Amino acid sequence: MKKSILMLMVAGLFAAMPALAAEHKMSAEEQMQRCAEQSESIDKKIERLQSEIKKGSTKYSAEELRKLETKLNEANAMLDSITKP
Repeated sequence: MKKSILMLMVAGLFAAMPALAAEHKMSAEEQMQRCAEQSESIDKKIERLQSEIKKGSTKYSAEELRKLETKLNEANAMLDSITKP
């Protein structure tokens, strides 16, 4: 009984393997759309960080402002890497 269940499970896994192994290949249009979506979300992140930095020392300490500026620089670098030809 245990052997038959084990054999059925193994057969099921072998049958499902090709479907699981198939890679989804994106078309160029899908890739462009995905990049556009990512750049929009990065733009929103940049805008949010800039607005928080503008609040300055009234809301944040010097260390927190440095962290925000670091995050802003990282977001700008990410946007540049996405939009590079």
